Amino acid sequence: MNRATLIRGIQLIVTLTLASFAYVLYSEIHDKQESLAAGLAHVRPGWLLVGAVLALQEGVFGGLRIWVLGRVLWPGLRVRTAVTSEFVLMFCAGVTPGQAGAAPSQAAVLVHGGMRLVDVATAALLTASCTVSFFLLSAVAIFTLRHHGMLVLQGGQQIEWLLLFTVAMFGSGLVALIAAAAYPPLLKAVVRALSVPLGRLLRAVLLGVRRVPRLRARAEAALAAPGSTTARLLRSVDEFHQGFRIYMRRGKRAYAAALLLTFAFFCSRFAVAYFILLGLGIPTSPSTFVSVGPPIFQVILTQTLLNFALYMSPTPGASGVAELGSNALMSPWVRGAFVVPYVVLWRVLTLFLCMFVGGIYVFRYLGTDVLEERVKQTEAEKRALEEAARAAEEAARAAEEAARAAEAQDETAGGRRGVG
Repeated sequence: MNRATLIRGIQLIVTLTLASFAYVLYSEIHDKQESLAAGLAHVRPGWLLVGAVLALQEGVFGGLRIWVLGRVLWPGLRVRTAVTSEFVLMFCAGVTPGQAGAAPSQAAVLVHGGMRLVDVATAALLTASCTVSFFLLSAVAIFTLRHHGMLVLQGGQQIEWLLLFTVAMFGSGLVALIAAAAYPPLLKAVVRALSVPLGRLLRAVLLGVRRVPRLRARAEAALAAPGSTTARLLRSVDEFHQGFRIYMRRGKRAYAAALLLTFAFFCSRFAVAYFILLGLGIPTSPSTFVSVGPPIFQVILTQTLLNFALYMSPTPGASGVAELGSNALMSPWVRGAFVVPYVVLWRVLTLFLCMFVGGIYVFRYLGTDVLEERVKQTEAEKRALEEAARAAEEAARAAEEAARAAEAQDETAGGRRGVG
């Protein structure tokens, strides 16, 4: 299998993933057409358009966040590259369990844009700290409001456990990020501890890869230097610490701006539900007491709590968890014939819309614009090496023939002198 075939295979997987999401959406609509028709009887497209614009702002604000942080280490980072990386991240987060593919996909786009991988890792960890800070502050705020009876939602004990788990997980994550950035020996100790089991796994993989003729040379070179990967990671830790010190010297404003952008794009995403209510003609005032403040603030609080559950979900796109959680938490607003239309529109705008945009970029980065160009470049370099090898072989053969001819001439000349 050549590389072009591999790229086509990846594109096929992406196509099947999008098709499966489309099928799930269609089945949800097809099985409950009557309820959907009743709920859409008084739809207001203008408000839904506002919701769609707010949903797309998540990719824009998220891209601006990585741009603000990334250009501290690499001023050449373009806004377009940063925004593209965010939409690609959103697509890969939606199609992988636990959003596992999000960070690697964004890193791949930024590295292709010219950033060093260690700079990408540093900026990404600071970006993660912004997200963790938002979740941590939000969880503490919701916990405080519930404790004083100023936020009432269905779920009771389950919500309490969710909040405690969120605070514990994101709080420990924030402490770990700060400790790793400020004290490199801690992160190096983790790398050395993980290098033993992961090194054995890597060796087993390389032994298998060595059987492939095209990859044999690289696999044998990696096997010949068993500690090279760990050494590179340890050097990266020092570079990451140096990047963190750069932020401490001249990146404070950038980090503050990234925090503001984090709050902006999460609030934009959570406000989409409010405009879906307006778009379906649903009263924005809840039927029961939810919280103090205007209706849009109450919806944003509810969506924030729902987002905690979505981030913990092990299923791609939080399928199942999102629908059940939304039906439970949004019940003070959404009931009866509006349940199905609301869930469908909410999933389309908050997940599928940005995933669709990210999917377009993924196709681009997996297609002729990037990877096939690299394949052609690699194949051209391979041909050039083969031609150079052939030329060297022909030159060696010609030199050998010339040497033989010179020896023959010397023998002939010596024979003539002997006869004379």
